[in-house]
This record gives sequence, structure tokens and C-alpha cells, in this order.
Amino acid sequence: MADKATFASVIKNRGFLNLWVNQILVQLSYNSLNFALIIWVFRLTDSNSAVSALLFSVYFPAVLFSIFAGVLVDITDRKKIILGINFLLTIAFFCLIFVKESYWAVLAVAFFINSVVQFYGPAESSSIPIIVKKNQLIVANSIFSATLYSCFLLGFGLAGPLINHLGIDFVFGIGAVFLAVAFASGLNFPSIKTDTGEQGEKLILALRKKDYPVIYKTGLNEILQTMKLIKGRLPLLSSIAILAGVQMVIGTVAVLAPGFFEKTLHIKATDASYVVVIPLGLGIVAGGLILGRVGQSLVKRSLVAKAILFAGILFLLEGATPVISPAIRYFHRPKPLSFITQPSLASVIAVGSFLLGFAVVSILVPSQTVLQENTPDEDRGKVFAVLGVAMAGMSIIPVILAGLLADMFGTTPIFIGLGIIILTAGLFGLNPSFFFSKSGLSFRVREFLGLGHWERE
Repeated sequence: MADKATFASVIKNRGFLNLWVNQILVQLSYNSLNFALIIWVFRLTDSNSAVSALLFSVYFPAVLFSIFAGVLVDITDRKKIILGINFLLTIAFFCLIFVKESYWAVLAVAFFINSVVQFYGPAESSSIPIIVKKNQLIVANSIFSATLYSCFLLGFGLAGPLINHLGIDFVFGIGAVFLAVAFASGLNFPSIKTDTGEQGEKLILALRKKDYPVIYKTGLNEILQTMKLIKGRLPLLSSIAILAGVQMVIGTVAVLAPGFFEKTLHIKATDASYVVVIPLGLGIVAGGLILGRVGQSLVKRSLVAKAILFAGILFLLEGATPVISPAIRYFHRPKPLSFITQPSLASVIAVGSFLLGFAVVSILVPSQTVLQENTPDEDRGKVFAVLGVAMAGMSIIPVILAGLLADMFGTTPIFIGLGIIILTAGLFGLNPSFFFSKSGLSFRVREFLGLGHWERE
């Protein structure tokens, strides 16, 4: 019987530790930049639509490059890819210091940075199952997911105070320094390779000979085979859809956040760090630690469905809070109430954000683990590239629409609508028979969702 995986046993793995440190440095820099640019563009333009255009430049590169990135990752030493990305991002961050006053230049650099980053996700995610043992996957993914989203939230959390006190140039500069350190530390990485297979060897040979027709034909064949693999495995398809859905929600919230805070809550957008980002990050870290200990004993599908339902309720309540809050002052109060029964609007948002962190990590970790467990080693980079395309593709239209609709109707109705959609998705995952009869779904789909839902029909 294999030894039980623990946090200590996974972190003792030198390859995992190196990859983890690189992830922390890259993600802190990248996410601080994203939040800084969202705030900076909003200040330059005072427009939610302009923020939507920025987010478009963040997501569109994934549609263009992710699939190619996945093919490249599976035939290349991932160490070289990660080092190259660290170096290019360092240069791009320094460039922003000199072009920040031009809205269009900012969009161009953001597009370049996010084009480069498309190669980082598949290289990083597909490296984990190569570096750690199979029984360590759930723990390794808990660590990486907790770190990924903690860095996302910590980066967003730090960016606001840094902009307020040290200026936007400091955010760009410190990010470039972190990335330079990541590049230097990455030189100690071991090679991270897998068997490329017959098609991979053919593609490598074509690349060396610069035989472009063969490169196109072989690359296209690899992509088609990957799509066929995903289509044939329902757990893969559903995990990609769930993870892409999470990214879509994050993108939509990022567009709405500056306007929601400054125009609805009347809180400086840079102070969102204290009210939302830090509590959300603490919730994700706490949830990741708990999942790392008990996650292996839980049913992944049921856990994800319940977490989605809970997230929907929280979104609905937090979206409605600014509407409900002013009405409370008109309620008849026969006697003075204690402080605990009269929380401020900011504290309500903060508590809700902490709980949302639990929900988010409970969705991400099981979904990511299912994706890795059901993907062959030689195809893992391409599958994660497809995930990148799905995440970006599903996000582009909602991100653009969110900015336009927010400028017309405000942010509160969009938050409430988002909560209703997420809540409905969670209800479907928990009780699909409420939405579909037995005859409305194929046996394969009903088997995946749990045949017990239709036992009484």
C-alpha cells in the first residue's frame, strides 16, 4: 500500500519545490500587474468599457495561441519554456514604466504579456504529474491551486496599496525584479520531459527542417486528436467547462470591480484589496489546506456541485447587499441593537468574500485533479492548452458585455444576474432530474451525473 501523501512529503520533492517557487514569483508579478492595469485604465478613461477592452487583450491571446502552446509543451523541455517566459516577462514589465500614459500602448504590452503567459500555464500544469507521484496529485494540486489563487488575490490585494503609496511604476518595477529572480532560480530546474510519441517526433523533425507544410499538418492532427480525446471522456469535458466557467466569472468580476466599488459602494477601487481581495485569499488558503487533508475521501462531483451552489448564493447576496443596505435604516427598531447585529456594508462584503474563497477552491481543486487523472502524460500539455482556449473563449463575450451593460445600467443588476446563473448551475449539478427527465439525457450523461437522481421516475 502506498504511503499517504502529505504536504511535507510533496514539498520535500525538489522538482516540485522549484516549480512551486517559480509559480509564486510569476503569479504574484502577473496578478499584481493585472489589477494595477485595471485600476490604471479605469483612472485614465473613467470607463467600464475601456476596462473591458483591456480584459479583451488579456483573454484573446489564449484563443490565438493556447492550442499551439499545448502542442509545443508536449514536445519540448518544459524547463526551457518556463525560463524563456520568465525572461520575456521581465523585459515587458520594465517597458510598461515608459509607456503607461498611452492607453493603446498599455493594451499592446498587455496583449504581448498575455500571449507569452499562454505558454506558462500548460508547461506548469502538465509538469506536476511528471514531478510528483500519482497518490500525491490531490495534495500537489491543493498546494498549487491554493498558491495560484492566493497569488491572484495577494497580487490584487497588494497592488492597490502599492499604487496608493508608492505609485504605479513601483508595481511594474517590483514585478520585473520578481520575474528576474524567477529566471535566475529556474536555471537550477531539472529537465521536465515526457515521451513525445510518434507524432511528436515527426513534428520536432519538421521544426528542425523548417518544413512548414508538415508542421501545419502534424500540428493540426495533434489538435484534432486532442479534441477527440476530450470529446470522448465526459469527466475531461465537464472539468474543462467548470474551470472555464470559473475563469469567465473572474473576468466579469474584474471588469465590474472598479465601478462597483467607486460608484455603488463609494469605496476607492484601490481599497478593494482590503474589503474583497484579502478576505477572498484567506478563504482560498483555508479551503486549500482543508481540502489537502480531507479531499481524498470526498466525492469530487458532489463537492463541486455543492460549492457552485454555495458560490451562487454568495454572489446573489453580495450583489443585493448594496440594494438592501440602505433600506435597513428605515426598519422600525423598538430598542437599540448590539454592534454584532449591525455590521457595516464593508464587513458584510468581506465575510462573504472569505466564504466565497472556500467555495472557489472547492470547485477548482477537484476539477483540476479530475482533468489530470483522466489525461495521458503525452497529451496533458495539449489538454491544458484546450482548457486555456476554453477559459478565454468563454470569457471574451461576457467580459465585453459586462463593461457595456455596466456603463448603461450599473453593476448591481449584473452581480445579481451572475448569482442567479451560478446558483442554477449548482442546482443542476446536485439535482439534474429537476431540470431533465430520464428520457431527456443519454445513459452516459445520467451515469456521470449519478443514476440515483432518476430512480423514482
